[in-house]
Amino acid sequence: MPREAWEKLISKEKWNNVDLRDSRYGQVIHMTTAAKGAIEFYTTEEHVVRHEGPELACELDDKVAQAWVGHPYYDVIDNSTDFNAKCMRMMAAVCRRIGVDVADRLELNSKKHKYLVKSISDQDSWPPYKEFEVIHNYLVTPDPKMQARVRKRGRDGKLGCH
Repeated sequence: MPREAWEKLISKEKWNNVDLRDSRYGQVIHMTTAAKGAIEFYTTEEHVVRHEGPELACELDDKVAQAWVGHPYYDVIDNSTDFNAKCMRMMAAVCRRIGVDVADRLELNSKKHKYLVKSISDQDSWPPYKEFEVIHNYLVTPDPKMQARVRKRGRDGKLGCH
């Protein structure tokens, strides 16, 4: 939208650019285009919506990044690492914002340990607990070493996505 049309619209609607930028979203994460710093991974092949070349991608990236400068919770995730680490850095930024302590779980070399419980002792001796249901839906990712999933968790048939 041309700047003049935008100015006319916000005047007509009595909007304020700062309020629009800062009040609508609790956090803004800008993931820098691969065309900046990871050009070897920038492609328009097999992309339904990406059609711009690297130069235009950089120009648009600058405009989008600049539009959010000043937001109280604005994070820029650059291309200083590979894509998997970039995604981990993005998830860590979200976790920090919402106050979730992830400790080292988002580090590249972190390990998750799972154990098979062969038997359960008498439940009467357990401390108070609540049972809940967990459903994991695994998603296809471009890298077989990367796992993506949607987790539903809840009780009594009322599940929320996490």
